[in-house]
Amino acid sequence: MKAFFTCLTLLYLSNWLSAQADPVTFSVYLIGGTGADTIPSEAMQLLAFECFDDSLSSVILLGDNVYPDGMNPRHSARKSNIANRKLISQLELFVGYRGGFYATGGDHDWSNGKSSGLIAILEQERIFNSWLKSNSMTLNANSGGFYPGFGIPGPRRISMSENVDVIFIDSQWFLQKGFLKPRGKLSGMSMRSQKKLVYKQLDSLLAQGNSQNRMQLVVAHHPIYTNGKHNHTNDPLRFLVNYSPFQILGWVGLNRYFNQDITQPRYRRYRNSIQAILKKYPNTIYASGHEHNMQAFKKDSVNYIVSGAGSKLTEIDRYRYPAFFMDDMQTGFFKLTFHKSGKVQLHAFGVIDRGEYWKSNIIAPKQ
Repeated sequence: MKAFFTCLTLLYLSNWLSAQADPVTFSVYLIGGTGADTIPSEAMQLLAFECFDDSLSSVILLGDNVYPDGMNPRHSARKSNIANRKLISQLELFVGYRGGFYATGGDHDWSNGKSSGLIAILEQERIFNSWLKSNSMTLNANSGGFYPGFGIPGPRRISMSENVDVIFIDSQWFLQKGFLKPRGKLSGMSMRSQKKLVYKQLDSLLAQGNSQNRMQLVVAHHPIYTNGKHNHTNDPLRFLVNYSPFQILGWVGLNRYFNQDITQPRYRRYRNSIQAILKKYPNTIYASGHEHNMQAFKKDSVNYIVSGAGSKLTEIDRYRYPAFFMDDMQTGFFKLTFHKSGKVQLHAFGVIDRGEYWKSNIIAPKQ
C-alpha cells in the first residue's frame, strides 16, 4: 500500500513539474449548437464552470446559437420572446467571466436558410453585442464579439493574445443563395467578386500570421470534414435537387435541407477553396460546429475540429474521413490550450464524465 501511494505521489509531482516547465499561455473554449432551449444546456453550464476563473482564455460559440430560426423579427411576439430567452440565458452564465466572449452565426441563426436570414443574423448580432456591453465583464465587452458581423462573410481577424489569432468566417453566407435570399454585401462589389475577395484576404491574413510565427485558428460554422449526418452521398433526391432543373427550388429556399450537406455543390466549392488555402499553412486550426457531436481530424498538417454538441446529439454514422477523435455519446465541447513551448493540446469535456475526459497534443512544441 505504501508503494502505491509513493507511485501516486511521484506521478503527481511529475505532472506538476511538467506543467510548470511548459505553462499554458492561453486557452480557447469551442462550443456550437447551444441554442436548443431557454434553459442553458448541461454542456454550456459545464463550460461556464470550467472557464469562469480562466481570464487568459476566450469562449467562442460556433453557430446555431438559437434554434430553430434564430432571432427573426418577423416572428410573433411569443416566438421572438422565446428566441430572445434562448440567447440571453446562455449569456447570463458568463456575467462574471473576465476572458473574451465571441460568437459566429450558423444556418439556423440565418433563419434556417430562409429569406429572412439576413435580418435574423443582424438582429442576433445587435442583441449579443448590446448584452456584452451592458452586462458583462469580458475583455471585449465594449468592442463587441459577434463576428464577422454586418451579415458579410469576413474574414475578420481578432488577436486573442500575444501569439494567438482567431479569424472569423461566416460560412452560411456562402450557402445563403437564392433570388429571395439577401446577404450582406460590400458596396460596389458583385457577390462573385466579394467571394473571391474573402478567399484572397484569408490567404493574406494567414500568410501574415505565419510570417510572424503566430498560432492561427480559423472559426466558421460549417465543417470541412465530418462523419456525421451532413456527410451524405448523392442519393437520387439530392442529385435531382442539386444537379437538375429542380435547382429552381433553391430560388425560394425549398432546398435548404439539402444545401447543408458537404456534397452540395456550393458547400463543396466552399470546402475546396478553404482547404486549398489552409494546407499552405501547416499547424493552422479550423474549428466548426454544425454537426451535433464532437470530431477531430488532421489533414495536410492542418487540424480540423467539429464541436457542435452544445445542446443536441446526432450519431456519427459514416467513416468516410479518418478521425483521431469522435464522440456522439454525450454533449460537450473542446478546449484548446496554447503552451509556452509552442505546443497545442486539444481537450474534450463531456457532461456524462463531468469534465475533461480526453486530451491529445495536436501541435508539437517549437524546436
